[in-house]
Amino acid sequence: MTDNLEEIFSFINENIDKDPLKLRLASNKTTNRDQIDFAITQIECRNKNKTKLSDFLANNRFVFPDSVSAQQSSHQGVATYHASLIKKGDIILDMTSGLGIDAFSMARKASRITAIDCDQNKVDALRHNCKILNISNLQAICTDSIELLRKTDETFDVIFIDPSRRDSANKRLFGLQDCSPDVIGNHELILQHGRRILIKASPMIDVSQTIRDLSNITAIRAVGIKGECKEILIEMKGVVDSVTDDRAPIRLQAVNLDNDGGIISDFHTIINNKNQIDYISETDSWEDCFLLEPSSMIMKISPWSEICQRFNAKKLDGPSHLFLTKDYNPDFPGRVSKFERIIKKQDRKTLAGLPLSVISRNYPVSTDELRKSLKLKEGDANFLYATRVCGKPVMLLTSFCQNR
Repeated sequence: MTDNLEEIFSFINENIDKDPLKLRLASNKTTNRDQIDFAITQIECRNKNKTKLSDFLANNRFVFPDSVSAQQSSHQGVATYHASLIKKGDIILDMTSGLGIDAFSMARKASRITAIDCDQNKVDALRHNCKILNISNLQAICTDSIELLRKTDETFDVIFIDPSRRDSANKRLFGLQDCSPDVIGNHELILQHGRRILIKASPMIDVSQTIRDLSNITAIRAVGIKGECKEILIEMKGVVDSVTDDRAPIRLQAVNLDNDGGIISDFHTIINNKNQIDYISETDSWEDCFLLEPSSMIMKISPWSEICQRFNAKKLDGPSHLFLTKDYNPDFPGRVSKFERIIKKQDRKTLAGLPLSVISRNYPVSTDELRKSLKLKEGDANFLYATRVCGKPVMLLTSFCQNR
């Protein structure tokens, strides 16, 4: 943070629509370079996060401690969803508050929230933003959150953790054991201080490995905005009140949200290794069938047997993750398209010039290579799926159906 905020806000308002690079070049010889740099960072962050943080940026005095915190912060819709998972009156610890979007959202329901960050600049920004957002039940503390847990006797209703996924060289990290704080190495300590623990992880995390690494998991949620998976949210039950039965089934969810955190679709099931996946056979009829392409959130939790049962569908092939059904399912969590025909090798030239969306799944040729070799135009109403059926490479032509 910096002094003379009124001058900085005035500069931001006057230059909000200007090119930040040109502003930096023009400010090279100014004496108050630090303040100008801070102001230009605010302009950059505001312009890059107009949709992601629109509700917070409606307040023109909201500040970003730096550009990295803006990039790594939760989407406001995801933060709203996080807040929906806590109970009114909960006492919450946010171990890695960063920009504070999750903490601010949860504070609207919480009795009290303690927001921790080891960067004093971020804590100063948290305190400033609390004031301008009229949040009075949030205490921002600059300390190491693991050390805080080791020293405190306090029990929290919810512990929220969004581990830093960057190393000292700003390289992206994905595994929980590589992030800071290390929730795997410290998970017993964390379980002792929280009744419920919510861990926000990268969409690239290995869900199966995470289940092996952590105990007391009650739910794993793949959370996305308008079809784009933003995170894997792991929920654990603490051992404050009683020891949890670690053999209890784990709830799996694929949640698709709009920009305001409203639920577009919510697919949920439990891990059940006893259910079988139904595969299509070479004798099955394709007439009057629909192709189901799961959303990116569904792909993260892999509930293939449940997809087969719930939507009366059959999987085309092991790694393809595409399904065929005779039932029209507008509520399917993903894309539904009407099967038209299989494209035989001798018919491929007839596709030249057609506007098609190309999807390559478990196929020896990439999407870009297919589009180029088949001389296709960009399209969004009809689809060419290059995949495998019963282990054999095939091309399937489908047409769009309205679904969520």
